[in-house]
Amino acid sequence: MDDKTAPREAPAWYPWLVAVIGMLALFLSNGMTATGVTIFDSSLLDEFGWERGPFKFTDTIKFVLTALMAPFVGILIDKVNPRWLLIAGSGLLTLGYLGYAALAEGAAPPVILLIATLGAFGLAAVLVVALGSLLPRLGRVPAIGIAAALALAFLWKFHGSWSGDALRQLYAIHMLFALALSTAGSMTVIFLVSSWFVKHRGLAIGIALIGTSLGSAVFPLVNPPLIEAFGWRQAFTYNAAMPLVLALLVAVAIKGTPAQAGYRAVGQSAAVADLKQHGLSFKEALRTRTFWAIAVSGFLAYYSIFSFVQHFVLHLNKGFGYTLPDAGKMMFLFSVVAMSAKFGIGWLADHIDRHKVFTACQVVMLVGMVGLASMQREWVVASAVVIGLGWGGLFTLYNMLAVNNFGLREIGRINGAISLMESVGVGLGSWVTGLLFDRFGSYQVPFAMLAAAIVVALLVGLLIRSEVDERAVAGR
Repeated sequence: MDDKTAPREAPAWYPWLVAVIGMLALFLSNGMTATGVTIFDSSLLDEFGWERGPFKFTDTIKFVLTALMAPFVGILIDKVNPRWLLIAGSGLLTLGYLGYAALAEGAAPPVILLIATLGAFGLAAVLVVALGSLLPRLGRVPAIGIAAALALAFLWKFHGSWSGDALRQLYAIHMLFALALSTAGSMTVIFLVSSWFVKHRGLAIGIALIGTSLGSAVFPLVNPPLIEAFGWRQAFTYNAAMPLVLALLVAVAIKGTPAQAGYRAVGQSAAVADLKQHGLSFKEALRTRTFWAIAVSGFLAYYSIFSFVQHFVLHLNKGFGYTLPDAGKMMFLFSVVAMSAKFGIGWLADHIDRHKVFTACQVVMLVGMVGLASMQREWVVASAVVIGLGWGGLFTLYNMLAVNNFGLREIGRINGAISLMESVGVGLGSWVTGLLFDRFGSYQVPFAMLAAAIVVALLVGLLIRSEVDERAVAGR
C-alpha cells in the first residue's frame, strides 16, 4: 500500500470519545423507550385505566417493528455515515416524548398527528429499502408507490377512527420509537464503536453498552420526583429536551467510521485499509451454525430480560406495595449492577475465552430468574442483583460475539438479522407476560417461563464459535 494513501493513526483519545458518545446515545435511546420509561407505567394506568395486556402491547409494536426493520436498517448502516442515523433517531425521541405529554382521549393533539405521519412515512422509507433488497426486479418507482399507498392507508384509518383513542395514540408513539431505536439504538452504536477498535474492542463495547443500564438507572431515579412535583405530563416534556443535546454533540464530535474519517482503528494492522474488507458476507454468515445459535439464544435471553425490566416496577409497586420512588431505587440498583457488569465483562472478554464467559453469565442470570419466580418478597433484591450481573455481561457479549465471530465486512446486515430475532423476543416477552398476568392474576407463571427460556438459551449458546481469524486485521 502507498504510504500516502494509507489511513493515519487517530489521536489516542478520539476512539474512546466515540465509545463515550455511543454510551450517551444508548443512555437515551434505550432509557427513553425500553427501560426507564416504565417508571411512568403506574401514572398512565391510573390516568387512563388500561389493562396491562393492551397497555404492554406498546412494547410488541415497538420491538416487533424494530425487529422487522433491522435487516434493512442494517443495509443502511453498511452504507450511510452512522452520525446521520444517530442525529435522526435523537429527533424522533424528542418528538415521541412530546407526544406522551400530549396524550388525551377525544381529538388528537397536533403533535400526535405529526408523530403518526412521520412514523408512517418513516416505515414506508424502510419498506422501499426492503422491497429493493427482497424484490430487486420490482424497481424503485413501484416500490415507492407501494410504500406510499400503505402509509396513506394507515393515516386514513388513524385520522378516521383511531386518533381519538389515547391508547391508539400511544401505539403511534411506539411506532415512532421503533424508528428511533433502529437509527439511534444498539445496532448503529455497536457498528460505530466496533469500527474504531480491533484491540480493546470488548472494553470499548462495554463502555458504550453501559448506556443502556445507565438509562435504566437514572430515569427511574430522577423521574419520580419530577412526577410528584410537576405531574407526569410535565416530566415527559422535561425529558424531551435531552435528545436534542445528544444530536448537537454527535453533529460536532462524530466523524463516522475510521475509513470515513481517514484514520486507522485502535490495534488495526497498517496493511489493512478498511476493517470492512475483513469478515464473512451476510450469505456466508447465514450458512454457519454460529449465526443461528446467536440468533436463537438472543431471542430467548432478550425475551426474558426485557419481560423482567418492563414489568419489574409494576411487580414491586402493585404486587409488593413499594412506593414509586422505592421501586425506582430498585430499578436503579439493578441497572447499576448491570452497568458494572457490562464494563467488567467486556474487559474480561478481551483477556480470556469470551465463549466461556458468555456461558457463565447465562448461568448467573438463570439463578436470578429462578429467585424472581419464587415470588418471595425477601428474595426480590438479591434476585434483581443477580439478574443484573448476568444480563450485564450477556448484553455486552451478544454484541461482541456478532462482531468478533463474523468480522465487519457486512456486520450491519448480519447484526440486523440477529437483532430481528432479539427484538421479536423483546416485543413478545413484555406483551405475553402482561397477558399471562391478566390471566393468572400473578407474575409467578410468567416469571417461571422466563427462567425456562434462559435454560434453553444456555443450551443453544453452547453451539457458538468463532467463524473468522481475528489475527488477520490486528497490528503487531
